Amino acid sequence: MKLIVAGYNIDSSLIAALEDQNATPEVISAAYARISRSQKSVEELRKEALVEIEKARKSNENIIFEMGHASIAEHAVYNIDIIGVSRWLTDTIQRSRIASFTEKSQRYVTFRRDYIIPEELKEHPEHLRRYKELSDKLFREYTDARALSSPVFSSDNACLKV
Repeated sequence: MKLIVAGYNIDSSLIAALEDQNATPEVISAAYARISRSQKSVEELRKEALVEIEKARKSNENIIFEMGHASIAEHAVYNIDIIGVSRWLTDTIQRSRIASFTEKSQRYVTFRRDYIIPEELKEHPEHLRRYKELSDKLFREYTDARALSSPVFSSDNACLKV
């Protein structure tokens, strides 16, 4: 698991380097707005948004005002990146409702065949084997469902294509 206080108002890795550059809170919110539909890492998205400020502004206008995703604007305030954790943990964190959350979407981003193995299972070979079998089966179901739904979803929502 990787936990990073990624920034407040602007990306923490850029705070020291910024002097008279055009970095604004809208840049980081635009980067986080792309997380759910991009295969790229959050670090790559932040770098792109900083370089393409006009594109970041237009992206924010579209996502916040036209699509109605106001939570994206809240990324201009404070961000914590939680990377390499289970889907269960992300759902548990989001249920707390103490903040706004953005995560990679299972509809728009193709996930790799990896999963978190709880430490407790490593000591029990039979349970570990069953866990891996079930995880592999669920991933196959996800892959099949994604293949079936992608053409329909893409044609109905052309504006949402990655």
